[in-house]
Amino acid sequence: MGFKVVSTCNIPFVVKGLGKRIKVLAGVEFTDKPAHTEDEIISAARDADATVIGHEPYTRKVIVSLRSCRLLTTPKTGYDNIDIAAATEAGICVSCVAGVSSEEVSDHAMALLLSCARKIVRLDKAVRAGVWRSIHGPEMEEIWVGIIPLRGQTLGLIGFGQIARALVPKAKGFGLKILVYDPYVSATAMAELGVESVGLERLLKESDFVSLHTALTPQNQHMMGAEQFKLMKPTACLINTGRGALVDEAALYQALTGGVIAGAALDVMEVEPVKLDNSLLTLPNVVVTGHSGHYSDIAIGNIRSRPVEDVSRIISGEWPRGWINPQAKEKYLARWGKTK
Repeated sequence: MGFKVVSTCNIPFVVKGLGKRIKVLAGVEFTDKPAHTEDEIISAARDADATVIGHEPYTRKVIVSLRSCRLLTTPKTGYDNIDIAAATEAGICVSCVAGVSSEEVSDHAMALLLSCARKIVRLDKAVRAGVWRSIHGPEMEEIWVGIIPLRGQTLGLIGFGQIARALVPKAKGFGLKILVYDPYVSATAMAELGVESVGLERLLKESDFVSLHTALTPQNQHMMGAEQFKLMKPTACLINTGRGALVDEAALYQALTGGVIAGAALDVMEVEPVKLDNSLLTLPNVVVTGHSGHYSDIAIGNIRSRPVEDVSRIISGEWPRGWINPQAKEKYLARWGKTK
């Protein structure tokens, strides 16, 4: 009997050509059944040996129904829609594409920071509205308010994984001082990269830019709320290329309209696609880029290839490259036998 791969991934551009890639693997049967609900996933994937996952909910209910599954793989860096504990208990490997777009996302975070500092979007809109320095001096002076030099400013990084670490030399190139809050990374490891480990409160108080780079967990949902914004400088900007739900958007709106902080640049939102009636979209001091930070022509090719690579590795008796839950190893071996 062949190895059955089912894609329930509901992100069309990510899985473009996936079937063609997977069918190159010998003895593999592939089915593409995009799903959005638990019942749709169960119907599509209950007898799959591996599944490719998008944003759909791989809950405990779904995972216990997967009778033959060895691998859950997602062509995303985030996996908060997958119950990792349930998969681990079932002896199922879970993999993602962590690290594939680290340079792209860190570039994007730096671009958003520059946009905040230099008011790029505001200036562009002014020009398109007919305002130009040489003929609209007073109007332009009002538009220029808040533009600052970067050298000597402080960037606070919340989370210090691959993306944040890739951002460090880019930020240092602009002369930024860098503070980091990550309770899971030692101060020694941070010092080796030339950044300072601090508590969250100090980071918020001292940073001119606060950039979010932590995974979303039940514990840190809305970690940036009204109390955190009150700790920030009134001239500070929030940058989020992590996960939308890290930010309480209602509190952010109040902070931005009340002068508590100066601006925000958001690649991710709590509800995606963003609703056009989202109040943040009405604010001139907010930039939103539509969850595009991960993208480059090169990165998207790697993203599309990684699930195929991890399926191939499982078939060959190897562990997946983007393995999230190595704690599943013992139960996996008990179910499926030895690997290489």
